[in-house]
Amino acid sequence: MGIQIVNLAEHKEYFETVCQWLWKQWASDKPIEFVRYAVLHNSQIDRVPMTFVALDGEEPVGTVSFWMNDLSCRQDLSPWLASLYVDEEQRGKGIARELQNRVIEEATKLGYSDLYLITTHDDYYERFGWNFIEKAPKLSGDFTKIYSKDLRSL
Repeated sequence: MGIQIVNLAEHKEYFETVCQWLWKQWASDKPIEFVRYAVLHNSQIDRVPMTFVALDGEEPVGTVSFWMNDLSCRQDLSPWLASLYVDEEQRGKGIARELQNRVIEEATKLGYSDLYLITTHDDYYERFGWNFIEKAPKLSGDFTKIYSKDLRSL
């Protein structure tokens, strides 16, 4: 059947699964209610911010978000692919590529010419055609990397 990417705003039955993934991956030092509140308000149907869920049949296997900003010190860059997550047991199957492509499709449809993301991964997003821009300092004292994708060349 293949992987299907759906908008979380239209499939709220996957809301708690997405919240649990994001909380465990990036926000376990915060109350889960913080993540639930953020996901709820980052799940629009036809405008940014959006959240998508990858489904294998009816089983959620990954998620990604499309936000106006994911790095407070770079308000000049917008919009962003954010919170890309694939369930550990499902990795290596091309789901991350499909999730990225859905955000790229939405960004293009909405008329954006560039898309950005931040990551601490090395040599991952380059495989998907993202271009490294620079390292940016984080409040914790370490650094994150900013990448861009030119949507005009797609």
